[in-house]
Amino acid sequence: MIALLALLACSGGEPQKPAEPLPSRFDAVAAAPKKATSVDDFCEQRPAPEASKLFALPALDGPPMAKGNGWTWINLWATWCEPCVEEMPMLVKWQARLAKAGIDVTLQFLSVDAKAEDVTKWRGSHPEAPPSMRFAQSSDLATWLGSVGLDANAVIPVHLFVDPQDRVRCVRMGSVSEPEFEAVEQVLKGG
Repeated sequence: MIALLALLACSGGEPQKPAEPLPSRFDAVAAAPKKATSVDDFCEQRPAPEASKLFALPALDGPPMAKGNGWTWINLWATWCEPCVEEMPMLVKWQARLAKAGIDVTLQFLSVDAKAEDVTKWRGSHPEAPPSMRFAQSSDLATWLGSVGLDANAVIPVHLFVDPQDRVRCVRMGSVSEPEFEAVEQVLKGG
């Protein structure tokens, strides 16, 4: 009798809408879309133009790459650094996107590998990899990192954004990802 009363009490006169199916456990864990990163969150260092350090390349094993008239983006990498190698194709695509948007930036890769043979061997199995400069002496790395405002123990990859007046305007340690493209674009617009 109690069950019959409970059943009648639930009907309430109006027809009930069928209950929506519960989400599966996979639906429940859908990732929220990644939001764009701000320039302040992207750059570990972002000095004002008058306070920024003058950029100079280290001694290189070979000639430096040609510099454009606009910004220069230096990507410090190594063949043994998996995140460095993984982001290279994306960085090249980003440079093309930036050029399409009218932003003049020269992307230059700078290897910290100790031996030229290591880079040559790696390039043999990665012929699509972009050209790269290399430190003449890997022992110069710590001093050079200090010259751009980083600790001698900075982790790679390192991204340096150098303005057309050769001033380091943004320093980023660690790899970059797609949601950070807008922050890179803002840096290169001088923002």
